[in-house]
Amino acid sequence: MKVEREKKNLSSFSTVGQTGATSVHRKAEASFDQELVYRQNVHTQGRMQEILLAIDHLGEQMSRSLTIQDLMRYRKLVKDFLKEASRQIYDIERRRGRVRGGRTVLVTIHTIDQEMEALVQDFLQQRREPFEVLETLDKIRGMLVDLMI
Repeated sequence: MKVEREKKNLSSFSTVGQTGATSVHRKAEASFDQELVYRQNVHTQGRMQEILLAIDHLGEQMSRSLTIQDLMRYRKLVKDFLKEASRQIYDIERRRGRVRGGRTVLVTIHTIDQEMEALVQDFLQQRREPFEVLETLDKIRGMLVDLMI
């Protein structure tokens, strides 16, 4: 089967580079993707707020009576908060391919873990007074709030 083309009719078709030609532009993201990302961020922020409130409540309880069980629960809550924060960070990294200042956040998470570990070790060895423990707890809470912002 032979296809015949007439060369004189080819000039009537325009390309994208020519004037008067229209091109199809793809949207940056579909509305479903935007909504899904928004809902995930809202859920993560809500979960982080809940954990931070539990940390505050436990911190108040620890200011009245300081026990190793409360300290271990505090440590678990801090780890849960860091998991949520790091999950959000890695999600952003996967979408964009690169996070500006991502290393700073990872260093902050590592620093909070070190502070928590030192606090537990000092408490177990009874080297700190209760007000020093509360001071360290306040410092850790400040780091968590900075991480959330």
